[in-house]
Amino acid sequence: MHSVTPYIARPIEFVDQVDLNGWRLKVYAISSTSLPLSSEIVSAGIDKVLPHLPQPALTDLRYGVGFLIIHSGSIRNWFLLDWWEQEDIIHHKLFSSPLDNPGSISPEPDKSLIACVHELRVVNFESEAWIKTVLCDDDQSSLDNYLKTRLNSMKAV
Repeated sequence: MHSVTPYIARPIEFVDQVDLNGWRLKVYAISSTSLPLSSEIVSAGIDKVLPHLPQPALTDLRYGVGFLIIHSGSIRNWFLLDWWEQEDIIHHKLFSSPLDNPGSISPEPDKSLIACVHELRVVNFESEAWIKTVLCDDDQSSLDNYLKTRLNSMKAV
C-alpha cells in the first residue's frame, strides 16, 4: 500500500478578471502554503501564459471567455489555461515553472497531465457556473453572468 498525505483543502482566491486581445478571463490563485500568491507569480502567469490563447478570441464557435489558475504547488508552480468553445467544450493548456524561479514559465511537456485535486475544484466550479449562467434555459443566460460568478474558498471543503 502506498503512503499518501491526507487531503487538506487549499485556499482558492479569485484574483482578477483580465481583458486581453478580445479575451475575458477569470484569474484564480491557489497556494500550497496557504499564503497569498506574490504579485510576481500572478503577473508572470498573466504575461507569459495568456499569449498562448488562440486568436481571434471571438469566432462562431469561440466565446472569448475562460479562466487561468495559478497554483504555487508543493513541487512546481502550475498555470492552467482554460477556455470555452462549441457550446460546452473546455479547452486546456498546462504550463509550469520551478518553485524558485516562478517567472520561468514553459508549456508542460507531459501532455497527459491535466490538474491536481486542488485545481479540479476550480474546474468543477467553472463547469457548474457555465451550466447555470450560459447553458441555462432562461432569459438570464449570458457570458457576463458567467464572468461575474467567481469562486473564493478560504476554508476547507
